[in-house]
Parts: sequence; C-alpha cells; structure tokens
Amino acid sequence: MAFNNEIRLQGNLTKDPEYKNISEKDLVTFRLAVNESIGRDKEETIYMDVDGWDSHARYAENVMLSKGDRVIVTGRLKQREWTDKNGANRVSYSVLPSTFSKVVKPNMA
Repeated sequence: MAFNNEIRLQGNLTKDPEYKNISEKDLVTFRLAVNESIGRDKEETIYMDVDGWDSHARYAENVMLSKGDRVIVTGRLKQREWTDKNGANRVSYSVLPSTFSKVVKPNMA
C-alpha cells in the first residue's frame, strides 16, 4: 500500500538563499525557521532545508527571496543518508517543493 509523502510549511528564511547550477539545472537552497505554539506561552522552532530545482530556483530569484522573508512551501520530504569522515552514519531531511510562494505583506501606507 502506498502512502502520501506531503508536507506543507510556512516559515521565514534564516539566511539569503544560495543559487547553484548543477549539470545544467538551476538549484536554489534555503533554510526555513518554522515556529509553532506549544501550550500557553511556549513556542518551538524547527528548521527545515528546502531544495528547489529549475522553475523554483528561477521563481526564488525573480521575487528576490532574502533572509527574513516568509514563504509557504508544499512538497515532499527527501531523506539523505551518508557516512561522514569519521565513519558515522548520518541522515538529513529536506523538502523538495511542488509549489512555494513568498508571502507579501500589504503596504499599509
């Protein structure tokens, strides 16, 4: 039986995105800080990497994403496994977006 692998996050970029070209494909990578209210006066923050290819990279560049911008990302989780230089097995997760958009605050002036 197949299960859906879908995630939707809204958060703020922790730093400016990084742009690369790999094998003639554009890539944008950025990290989101996602805040969640826990209980009455508590907040928890998780950090999630996002890897956007081609049209997503061009979109990020066109809307000039930068540190602090709020974005909404919908996509799937990707797990990477590797062995580090000390021989320890490592795992990391990132989101491969199907869609994402910059949240623009209305100008109240």
